[in-house]
Amino acid sequence: MVPRPNSPAGANQAPIVVVKVGTSSLLKGGTSGHLHLSNFGMLAETCCELQRRGMRCVVVTSGAVGVGCQVLNKKKPQDLAGKQAMAAVGMVRLMRMYDDFFQSVGQPVAQVLISLDNIMDRQQYMNAQSTFRSLLAQDIIPIVNENDTVAVQHTKFGDNDTLSAHVAALVDADYLFLLTDVDGLYTANPNTNPDATRISVVENIDDLEVSTDDAGASGLGTGGMATKLSAARLAAASGCNTVVMHANALPDLSDIILHQKSVGTLFLAMPRPLRGRKRWILLLPPSGDLVVNANAARAMETNKSLFSTGIVACRGDFVAEDGVRILTIDSETGDERDLGRAITNYSSEEIETFIGKSADEFYEIVGYAGAESIAHRNNICCWIPFGQEPSSLNLAGMTGGSD
Repeated sequence: MVPRPNSPAGANQAPIVVVKVGTSSLLKGGTSGHLHLSNFGMLAETCCELQRRGMRCVVVTSGAVGVGCQVLNKKKPQDLAGKQAMAAVGMVRLMRMYDDFFQSVGQPVAQVLISLDNIMDRQQYMNAQSTFRSLLAQDIIPIVNENDTVAVQHTKFGDNDTLSAHVAALVDADYLFLLTDVDGLYTANPNTNPDATRISVVENIDDLEVSTDDAGASGLGTGGMATKLSAARLAAASGCNTVVMHANALPDLSDIILHQKSVGTLFLAMPRPLRGRKRWILLLPPSGDLVVNANAARAMETNKSLFSTGIVACRGDFVAEDGVRILTIDSETGDERDLGRAITNYSSEEIETFIGKSADEFYEIVGYAGAESIAHRNNICCWIPFGQEPSSLNLAGMTGGSD
C-alpha cells in the first residue's frame, strides 16, 4: 500500500484521493445531448479499484446546473436564482446516477453539500472534517458539491475546481485529480497554436509563464485553466499533489499514484505543508489586501509577524479578525506577487493610519492599547510554507512502496 508522506505521526496511513469531475466530463453535447454514461461507469470502476488497493476516495462533482438544464430542456440561466433552481433539479438526477453506477460495483456513496460559509466558520469547518473522516473510515465515498440552492453570490466558491481544492485540504488528501476535457497544462492553447507542448511537472506555479486560455471549456462549465492553477496552488500548500488530466484517462489513476505514470500535468505538493488552524486560514476568502515590502515578505516566509513598518499599502474594507491577502512587489519585474493569507489584528481604516508608524504610536492613533503586530505569525500563512519549495528531484520518493 502507498504510504502517506505528508501525514502526521499516528494518523491513518491510507492515502486519500480527491477526484473532481467537470461538467464537460458528465454531459455530452450540452443541454441538447445526454449524460456521459461511460464516464460515470469509468469513474465508479476506478474509485472502486482505488478503494480495493487500500486508498480512500472523495468525488467532487460539477454538473448540477447542466443536468438541470438538460432535464428541463432549457438554456443555462444567467441569474443566480435561475442557476440555483437548475441546480436543485439537476442534483436529484445527478445523485441518482452516481448511486446507480457506484452501487452496481458494490460501492456505497454519500451526498455532501458544502457552502463557503461552512469553510469560513472554524467550528463548521471542523464538523465537516469529522463527517468526512467518519465516512472514509467506513469505506463510504462522499460525493461532494457546493450547496448552490442556499449560497449567495458573495459566499460562493465560484467554481468546483476551487471547491475541490478546499475539500482536498479539508480531508488532508494526498492527490487531487482535476478531470476535464483537455489533457493537461500547455505552454499555449493547443487548439490555436501547433507549437504548444504539454507541461508534465510543475514545481512552483509562480514560475509558470503560460497561456491560460480555455482550450475546450463547454458552455455549461464555470472553470478554466486559470481556476485549475488556483486550485493546484491551494492544494499544494496543503500538502496535496494535483494532476490536471483528461477524463478519458481515468483508468490511469492507479498507475499515476503507484508508479508515477506521467499523465496530464502534475503540480507538486509543498514538502512542509500547513496543518490545523494555519491551513484553515489559507482557505479563508480574503476581504482585502495588504501590500508589504521585501523585508516584511522575507520575514513572513520565515514565520515572523507582520508589523506596520513593513506595509506599503492597504486595500479593501475589512474589520479586525478578517482574512486578507498578503501581496509583495517583485524586485525584478515590479509585479505584485501573492504571498499568502493572514488574519489581521486591526481594521482597514486603522491600518491605513498605521502605515510607516511604529507600534509605540498605535495608542495615540486609535486611543487604545492594541497588539504590536498587524498580523501575528500564528495567523499568517504563506503559499510556500517555511520558504521550502517542492522539487521534481524528489518525485520518485513521493509514493514509494508496492501495490
